[in-house]
Amino acid sequence: MDSKSKHLTFSLPIDARMIVNAEVLSKQQHSSLKARQVYLNVLAVLAVDFYCQCMDITTDVSKSYGLNNIMSTLMDSASLFIPDQGLLECRPILPNQSFLVIPKEVMQDRIGYVGVEINELQRKATILGFIKSADTEKIPVTKLKPLDEFLRYIQLQQPKLININDNIVKLNQWFDGLFNSGWQSEFAFAKKIAPINVTQTLEVTGAKIIHIVNLSDPVLLILHQSQIENEVEIVLRLYPASESIFLLDGIKMTLLDENDNPIPQLEKVSKSSNWLQLRFRGSIGDKFSLKVSLDTEEVIEKFVI
Repeated sequence: MDSKSKHLTFSLPIDARMIVNAEVLSKQQHSSLKARQVYLNVLAVLAVDFYCQCMDITTDVSKSYGLNNIMSTLMDSASLFIPDQGLLECRPILPNQSFLVIPKEVMQDRIGYVGVEINELQRKATILGFIKSADTEKIPVTKLKPLDEFLRYIQLQQPKLININDNIVKLNQWFDGLFNSGWQSEFAFAKKIAPINVTQTLEVTGAKIIHIVNLSDPVLLILHQSQIENEVEIVLRLYPASESIFLLDGIKMTLLDENDNPIPQLEKVSKSSNWLQLRFRGSIGDKFSLKVSLDTEEVIEKFVI
């Protein structure tokens, strides 16, 4: 039992392999602060991965954000991928901390959050507990559920093949700097993207990482909007969010109308593509959706202008 927790915990040594992996990714960052963040995130992910293996929970580290250099650079994520279920966020905690820090960019599209104390002096990691969801950036360690509940929770999870975000993104709020549902200002992302040719002064761009279940490489969705008198021009772009310079062949972007019917002339399919783009105009109050799909798997984002 850990002093921070009221229930049983799971401890393991931080071995040389874990340290090497953490150092490799952290040394690729451009600032000491980001390097430190990535270092701790990698240790947390590897600790939870070890625990899952001990508990016969299948994981796939190749699809885990926390061990991907591009994803680590783009966002503060320490996610471990569990096949057929999704991303489990593994948040590192230092010995002098009493709460988990949950970045806004990982408050959506996670199956749960695990607290991992990283004691570098003792070279020990301790799995403290978990929570199913997070709606605030600081979670007291005392609020974590015991690990036996975590095991039951994972066993009861049903396979997830389709991810539909029921939260409608209100695009007019972006002009006030208000982003939600996993969207962030483009300045929060380090990935270099081709410029979108616009001349209007009232414009704003948002970005979001899209993860299609069982697809090895996530994608980066960019939405640029600019007001033109009584209309709003929307430009949607899809980029690879991994080391690859090409999108996987067959990835499709489809615009859906208010009734979720596809608009054939606003559909693009990747074929050796660096990026895909859809451009259209709408009016204030118009609703639409974007479907990003590959074979039978899809992610749908809903918007209102």
